[in-house]
Amino acid sequence: MNKQWKKFDHLTETCYSDMTSGVSDIENWNTCFTLLLEIISDGREANPDFAKELYLLDDETDYCHDVQGWLEDYLDELDMREMYPELESACRKLLTLFEWKEEYPSEIRFLLASALGNQGKPEEALKYCEDWEVEETGNPLAAAALIYAKIKMKDLEGAEEVVKRYIAEDTVCTEENDVIFTAALRLYKENGNKKMEKKMDDILEEYDKKLGEYLTGLGEEELEFMGGEMPFN
Repeated sequence: MNKQWKKFDHLTETCYSDMTSGVSDIENWNTCFTLLLEIISDGREANPDFAKELYLLDDETDYCHDVQGWLEDYLDELDMREMYPELESACRKLLTLFEWKEEYPSEIRFLLASALGNQGKPEEALKYCEDWEVEETGNPLAAAALIYAKIKMKDLEGAEEVVKRYIAEDTVCTEENDVIFTAALRLYKENGNKKMEKKMDDILEEYDKKLGEYLTGLGEEELEFMGGEMPFN
């Protein structure tokens, strides 16, 4: 397995080199993902309890490979390149590979919903998002995904009903729920409600301003320590 990890490290370096050099070919990213699946399969063949949770791939290797960080970047690359069938496939594989008892894959589920909606499967995306939001009422990513799915289906009234369940007059935009405000902005652009569009836009602009001011005042070590928690939320 050490040889596999060395190959993984080499491939991840190549991936990031391709990214900075503007290389359009994503083959190295795909090869690296396939290798990671092999590492997990081989690890579980030797030990059925190997990396039952995604974070354990890093934890059990002393954080030498930044697997989670690379995976996030890989999914982002697929999304950015609009490779939605590949994104759907990768998300489904990750969702079935791990138990997800200690960490929950909200971001992966959100990307899966987006991949479905963006490759001509709006009905499937809507059903997926409806079930997800019922399972996890209160999950901002599930709510945002449902809003986008309803917009795709031209159910703008239904999308607004979801928005109103999550955004009241006094709801504050935070790092946890900014995705819902962003989805609401998209909705009001679609349905032509200029007043609410401006309101959502102003709220998001103010949030981004506060976030930028806060991050500007932090050093690199402080940013890593905070791990995304903002004191003004």
